[in-house]
Amino acid sequence: MNSGPFQPPPRKRQGRINRVQQRINQRQQQARPSQGSYPPPLPPYYQQPQYPAPPPPMQPGQFGSPPYQPPPLLPHQRLGAWFGRQSRNVKITIGCGTLIAILVLCSCLASAGTFPSLSNGANQVTVTPTDTPTVQSAVNFTSTATLAPTLVPTATPTPKPAPKPTPTPKPSCNAVNGNPWCYNFVPGNLIYNPHDGFCSYFACIGNFWNGHGYVVECNDGDYSKSGGIRGACSYHHGVWRALYSH
Repeated sequence: MNSGPFQPPPRKRQGRINRVQQRINQRQQQARPSQGSYPPPLPPYYQQPQYPAPPPPMQPGQFGSPPYQPPPLLPHQRLGAWFGRQSRNVKITIGCGTLIAILVLCSCLASAGTFPSLSNGANQVTVTPTDTPTVQSAVNFTSTATLAPTLVPTATPTPKPAPKPTPTPKPSCNAVNGNPWCYNFVPGNLIYNPHDGFCSYFACIGNFWNGHGYVVECNDGDYSKSGGIRGACSYHHGVWRALYSH
């Protein structure tokens, strides 16, 4: 006995190969488009898409603002347009006629204004007033006027001016830098509240008005308001002398 695998007879094997080859050819023909037809036919389950119909064309005035229409011309505008279309001779004729019509109208108005005055003067009627009886009052009112006495002005004595006291001259002071408050270095009153314009006559340090003491002069010539307080003129080489008022 042969121990190898089973092999069908050659005739049956060839028939099976032929049937398989036929099936392959049929599938290729179904998948391949037919010659001469392009595009290839659609499969039976495919449906052609349906698109909505396009909207109708928009009519003027259907949507949005209506088309612009110029306003109608006024009477004087139509007259000006008509006058502008006329020829030069026609324009001259119209202008002369208008001027003559204005002159005639003015003369008519002037003559009509003079006629009423003439007619009024001719038709004047004189009316004589009738005498009306006058009633005289039988009572006579007499007025008595009393004369007021005349006042005679009396002369008022003129006051004599009182003699003015002569002011005692103040001793002149030697003001430093010509200040009007007579501040100097002569011993007197210490200055705790200097005048507002102090720094206009004296060289003040930057924080002069922040000090809480009296006015002193530093060794570099600047003035400080921290006299009597520790650390006065610390950035200006120390305190030199105090300033006094009198």
